[in-house]
Amino acid sequence: MDPVTKRPLLYAPETGFSHKPSRLNKTCILCGKPKNNLGRGQAHRECYMKVRSVKILLRCLWCNEEFLKPRYEYNKALRRGHFAFYCCKEHSQAHHAVKNARRCQHCDVAMPGKRNNKFCSMQCRIDSRNHPETACTVCGLIFRKKTSRTVYCSRPCADKAHSIRMLGWGNSHYKDGTSYSKWFKETRPLIFERDKDRCVACTATYNPVTFMRNGAPAQRSNLIVHHLDENPANNRVENLILICYTCHAVHHKSATSPFPWFAEYTRQASESMTSKWKATATSLLEAYSSTTAS
Repeated sequence: MDPVTKRPLLYAPETGFSHKPSRLNKTCILCGKPKNNLGRGQAHRECYMKVRSVKILLRCLWCNEEFLKPRYEYNKALRRGHFAFYCCKEHSQAHHAVKNARRCQHCDVAMPGKRNNKFCSMQCRIDSRNHPETACTVCGLIFRKKTSRTVYCSRPCADKAHSIRMLGWGNSHYKDGTSYSKWFKETRPLIFERDKDRCVACTATYNPVTFMRNGAPAQRSNLIVHHLDENPANNRVENLILICYTCHAVHHKSATSPFPWFAEYTRQASESMTSKWKATATSLLEAYSSTTAS
């Protein structure tokens, strides 16, 4: 072997072989027999392959299993500065994916496939910030903050706190506790009482439908309190009438309403109600006067 290049010396005084021009070489330099062909090679094909078939026993750096590697490949790897050997290409790729992978800045774990990440997980990201543990203001659970602005331990707790803040004056749409939706909810029972729990168009009676809501049984009426002017903010008793789902669909899908007498009916029916009923309707109108439609 050459002490400098670490290559095997085939043409040297130590080996007994001297370099000759390949075209003038008529005999194999390994076995000394005449060559069958007059090509550029210095040896028979068989002798050349026999020399190349010499293998070295190595150990895979990934699976720690022993394997044989041709000596010429081993020498070539050493000349290139490679000192890690593997039994197959898959093990080489697997080890290089981990060996050259970026490591987590907190736990120093390799992160293959995450070249742009600084941390292997969200928990490592949180722990690296060293935020103090604190108690959730809603449920009281002790948790570590994700950021300096974190207040609640989870999204449900944040939603619950937001709902509490939006009650009353915390809501930008709050108007002294009055709204047309609340006015409608309190006026709705009066319309059911006035129209005697039946559709004024087809006389269909009240028949509640049971269905499941959030895993619990709930009921829904088959009758609808309809706004004559289709303005949900106008909840005067003269503007509301009780009809069923079918008549409601017919009314809205027709080019002209098949029930033009609705307005006259509501006026006469409201005037013929009891004084107690009228007093309740009047008090609701006064309480929600700020939401009355113009």
